[in-house]
Amino acid sequence: MAGESFVIVIDTPSIKKYVFGSDLLNEVRGASARLDHLNRVEMEKCLTNHRNIEHVDAIYANGGSAQFIVQADGAAEVRVACTNMVRSISEQTGGEVGIVYGVAPLNDKVSYTETVQMAHFQLRCQREFATCHRSTSLIPIMMECGSAPHLPAGHTDPNGDMLSKASYDKRQHGREIRHHGLWEGWMQYLAKTPDAWPEEKDWRELRCEDLTQIGDRSTWRNYIGIVYADGNAMGKIVQELDQPETFRQFSYIVDGSIREACFSALSEISEPEINEIRETVGQKGPFSRLAADILLLGGDDLLVALPANRALDFALKVTNKFESFTKDRIDALQDQTAKRFFQERLNDQGFTISCGVAIAKSNYPFYLALDLAEQLLKNAKRRDIRTSQPTEQSAARIDFHVVSGANSYALEQVRKDTYQVWTDSATPRTLRPLSCVQLGQLRISVQNLRSAGFPHSKLHELHEAALSPHWIQTSLRIQEIFARCQHSQDRSQRRALWESIDDLCPEEYRFEFPWFRQDDQRILCVADLVDAYRLFS
Repeated sequence: MAGESFVIVIDTPSIKKYVFGSDLLNEVRGASARLDHLNRVEMEKCLTNHRNIEHVDAIYANGGSAQFIVQADGAAEVRVACTNMVRSISEQTGGEVGIVYGVAPLNDKVSYTETVQMAHFQLRCQREFATCHRSTSLIPIMMECGSAPHLPAGHTDPNGDMLSKASYDKRQHGREIRHHGLWEGWMQYLAKTPDAWPEEKDWRELRCEDLTQIGDRSTWRNYIGIVYADGNAMGKIVQELDQPETFRQFSYIVDGSIREACFSALSEISEPEINEIRETVGQKGPFSRLAADILLLGGDDLLVALPANRALDFALKVTNKFESFTKDRIDALQDQTAKRFFQERLNDQGFTISCGVAIAKSNYPFYLALDLAEQLLKNAKRRDIRTSQPTEQSAARIDFHVVSGANSYALEQVRKDTYQVWTDSATPRTLRPLSCVQLGQLRISVQNLRSAGFPHSKLHELHEAALSPHWIQTSLRIQEIFARCQHSQDRSQRRALWESIDDLCPEEYRFEFPWFRQDDQRILCVADLVDAYRLFS
């Protein structure tokens, strides 16, 4: 006799704390790969292996969340299976990951949407009443973990470091999967060529050891970019899904597209060194490494480390590709109900993501760079520089910031104090966050300045002038710098500066050099130009 059907929803609230709890790239890789495996494989396996679960149908399992439909003799058996799954995942992560879940009966009395909502209500309750962090039994004299000081050290790494079980496992797993995990996905994408390069034996050697090696490949020496991307308005759309198959297709579209967009964008921006490495295949001696690393990828989340001069190019490419790939996947759906739903909901367009791009030195504390990237991402999804109001949630936007001091990661304060954004001032000094079209135009404007041989000394002067507190003083100083620029028929720095600023003027504003003006408000993009000057290939 078949048992009752239940919907299980699962989330991982502590995923970022676990993955990014250390500045060591090896531990981040190990944690990310382990969680990805636990999410995509182990969750379903734990439920399937429970003796009183008759059938498990995985709707989706990626990005730290999951949804299953199971058959069992009563909700109590389902909760026992879920509790065992929670315990298993906690043990495999040294107690540092605590997943939460919700269970709701699936029957003809309520719709699938309402059933999922009931399960999510239980999940939220469990999350709210759960402790923030597991309590660890301590003794009066103890050695702190070298990577996570809030935990006691109980293991010794081969390098001699005293580590907690969680940190030790992450580091060991990072060594074991250096050429597997998320990196393997990119390598397999690259290998879809007639010569099947790279071969699996070379995957390990192509990966950088740490962030310093990535920074060394930047034209802006020792600077890296941390690109953090997340989907726009995904939560709103999920609430409207009304069938298991629609949920399944949603996951297929989003998760598949974010992975393909990431691999494709990385391949394009790394093309020069990929071609260089291809030419050395078969020769004696080591070849160059690919200056990029995928730290998080799944669901609608993406986190990548790159040389600073490739970060904005990557952000622009991955944002455009994600929208294009999701549209292609929607158009190719065989399920006509799901296809019609997504096309009507998205106006025949694709899903979108926004990006936060933090630029910092490779030895800058990783957790601060990550925190800044997360602030930039939130700002890209919520703020509009011209109105101080939330943006249209479905619009793709990109925000970036260059760390120039100890307090640069406090984004909102820096934007208020330095760039005069979200204050009573009517003269904000940045257009950020930018739409994809604006960022593409910023790239063209930067190339225009480079082609004119615009000197770095004048760029520095322009930046200082742009951030001057008083807008009249800013105008005079920029005009004075403009007058000192070289001007000739063959090569005019004046013309390049004028056109580079003019081309960035939003449609609803009029250009009054160097400002964009609308009624009593003035906006200046000069600081954006200077900040981005070294951030494009």
